[in-house]
Amino acid sequence: MRTELIRAVLALYPAAIRERYGDEIAELLHASPTLGRDLADTAWCALRDRLTHRSETTTMAQARTATGTMLRLIGTPSALGVLMLALMSTMGVLASMGDLYEFGNHLYATAMVLSVPPAWFFGRWMARVRSIPAAVFAVPVALGMGVAAIAVLPGFGQVMGEELAASLTATASWAVGAVLLAYTLRALLRDGRSGAARLVGVAGGVLLPAAATAVYVLAALPAERAPRRFAPLWWVSSVSSWDPGLVDDAYRQLEDVIKLLPQMLTLCTVFVLAVVAVTATRPRTAAQSA
Repeated sequence: MRTELIRAVLALYPAAIRERYGDEIAELLHASPTLGRDLADTAWCALRDRLTHRSETTTMAQARTATGTMLRLIGTPSALGVLMLALMSTMGVLASMGDLYEFGNHLYATAMVLSVPPAWFFGRWMARVRSIPAAVFAVPVALGMGVAAIAVLPGFGQVMGEELAASLTATASWAVGAVLLAYTLRALLRDGRSGAARLVGVAGGVLLPAAATAVYVLAALPAERAPRRFAPLWWVSSVSSWDPGLVDDAYRQLEDVIKLLPQMLTLCTVFVLAVVAVTATRPRTAAQSA
């Protein structure tokens, strides 16, 4: 069984690496006292080498570092969610202290806006201090996994949406779109087309979470409850608390159904754009992981 597992992991490497280092890696794995962990580390190395078209192999220590980076990325949505909830709570306290209950919705929307700069600078910081292999692919996938992990938590997971299947579908569609957006942005930046890159970044930062929000509503609610003609307004309503009756013709019914998923995916989009803005502009020889 051990031999078959090792053979399957080695098959993930590009052929050139397998031919040059395959026997050596297999010997190390056969002798490993922690086979499960080392197989996972080696599989991640193989996928990174295949995605980045590298011709050299990576040590297990480097693979563990990359695995740690991925785990941090998976945990990023939780950190962003805590930040957003803390700001919303603070705004709620301020509203109660100032007897501004009628402005409460606007204060919560302000908390969402205030969460954007930290998400941007956090993404840039992580891209600078961490080597992120295949960032345009790894970052969206890891963030999507992090959002999905929150969504599946019993009870608490409903903060990501009332309907679990719809939340997971929307998150998966967001991850696919984020990969395409990151790839496009990286190509533009590497071609020196910074103006076009800024335009794509701003448009994508709005359209991507808006599309994911629409996917959620389409998957969760029938047309009689959520008329499809209002689809362009669903994301705007969710992040701004403005609701003229988009679901069930009732005020804030959309918010009750979709919860914080649009806000979370918006912050994750900002994070992805920030990472790509850093990694795509590094010299290629110094940033193979971009």
